[in-house]
Amino acid sequence: MEIVFERSSVCAGDDVFSPNARLVTFAKRPRLSDVLTENGPLLEYLPCVHASRTYWKASIGEETIATISFTCEPFRSISVKLLVTDRHIEGGHVFFEAAGQERIS
Repeated sequence: MEIVFERSSVCAGDDVFSPNARLVTFAKRPRLSDVLTENGPLLEYLPCVHASRTYWKASIGEETIATISFTCEPFRSISVKLLVTDRHIEGGHVFFEAAGQERIS
C-alpha cells in the first residue's frame, strides 16, 4: 500500500524542495498508528530544525487526525497524539502542517 506524505515548509530554504512530498510504501493496509508511529517513516520524513522542537498537525482530507512534536537534538525524538480512533486507512495522502516551533537548549 502506498501513501503520500506531504508537508508545509519550515523555512524559506525548505521551499526549494516544495511540495516536500514522499511516497511511503507499507507491506499491508496500515492503521493510523502504523503510519504515525514514533518508530516508522515519520521520524525520517519530518525536517530537523536546529535547536528547536517543531509542532505539526496531521490531516487526511479535511480531518485533523493527530498532533506531533519533533526534535532532532540531542537525538531524534517524536511524540504523536492521535485525535481520532485508530483505524485502517486506504492509502492516499497525509498532509503535515507546521503548527509551531520553540527553541530548546
